[in-house]
Amino acid sequence: MKRILTVLTLTAVLAGLGLGCRKPKAVDKGISAGELMTTADKQMKQGNFNEARQTLRHLEQYLPGSPEFPKAKLMLGDSFFFQPSPSFPEAEVEYASFLNYFPRHELRDYALYHRALCHFSSIESAERDQAETRKALEGFQQLLTEAPGSPYARETRAKILQCWRRIAEHELVVAVFYVNTYYYIGAERRLKNLLETYPDYVDRERAYFYLGEAMRLRLLSEEELNQFAKDHAAKLQKEDLKSLNKEEIAQYTKDVTAYSAERVKVYRGEAKSYFQKLVESYPGSEWSRRAADRLITMGTSGVKEELDS
Repeated sequence: MKRILTVLTLTAVLAGLGLGCRKPKAVDKGISAGELMTTADKQMKQGNFNEARQTLRHLEQYLPGSPEFPKAKLMLGDSFFFQPSPSFPEAEVEYASFLNYFPRHELRDYALYHRALCHFSSIESAERDQAETRKALEGFQQLLTEAPGSPYARETRAKILQCWRRIAEHELVVAVFYVNTYYYIGAERRLKNLLETYPDYVDRERAYFYLGEAMRLRLLSEEELNQFAKDHAAKLQKEDLKSLNKEEIAQYTKDVTAYSAERVKVYRGEAKSYFQKLVESYPGSEWSRRAADRLITMGTSGVKEELDS
């Protein structure tokens, strides 16, 4: 009796599993491409994206020579892009596939725009790596190059502006981190490059202030000191400083101290110029007030009187 009950129980469980694991309904291979597109379109509008993809894959596999094939490729991308939880990497693959299949298709600008949007929608915060931002920027620029009159051109230009601003903000965030972690030389390089490369997109107030901070606190780098030592040895016609006698070592110490003081003086003067530019260009702003405080601390005359007036 126990054996009979066990067999009956297993049979019931297996039957239940069979009912719960139904396979998606197969697509009739005899159906036309037009009918498949109508079905897929209806499935997309009803929110049945997985079923729509199955229908479109059938058309892709069995009817690649049909007039509906290009639009089916685009709809595959759309099925990932517009579903409730978008899968932008998969959508990007489908749009890229369309562009490879149809390099001169009239809907190429649509695919270019949405491929770029896949990267744009995956952009990280300014503190994170900006690889997706750069890919989005490249995609939007390609669209404007290939189809400047596209109906997506206006939105594309707006997105390009946002990409440049995010990249510039990322560079600034990294530079500020360098200043806060005492890596002043790295901050100087990053900020000067930022102001030169992204003059229209950078937050100049913060950039000037932190560049001023970097130069206010900067000392000679190991690279600069090594170069001075090398030049000093060459002047004495020696390979290095190891063979210097007592008098030569004393003279080298005096010279490198003077050189260091002169270079630091240049750095501090440069810091003042950035703070002064901030005060003059953005009067009344928070960063301007902070820059004015730095100038007073550094002994620049005329600033306190101006603030008190």
